[in-house]
Amino acid sequence: MERKISISFDKEADVVYISFGEPIKAEGEEIEEGVFARYDPKSRKLVGLTVVNFSKKFGIAPKEIAIPEFA
Repeated sequence: MERKISISFDKEADVVYISFGEPIKAEGEEIEEGVFARYDPKSRKLVGLTVVNFSKKFGIAPKEIAIPEFA
């Protein structure tokens, strides 16, 4: 089964949101400074990531990110 991956960037807030599958209500847990894993509260399955201060943290703007295709 394929899961859609959505990536969005809030330039003003410098936050990247990554969702695996359709967005759902989720619980978050900080797994590293400024990186939050989002989990389905029922299944505890990873449904997304949020990265705050993205461009400062990685030294690049999201438009420069190349995401490889998976077969």
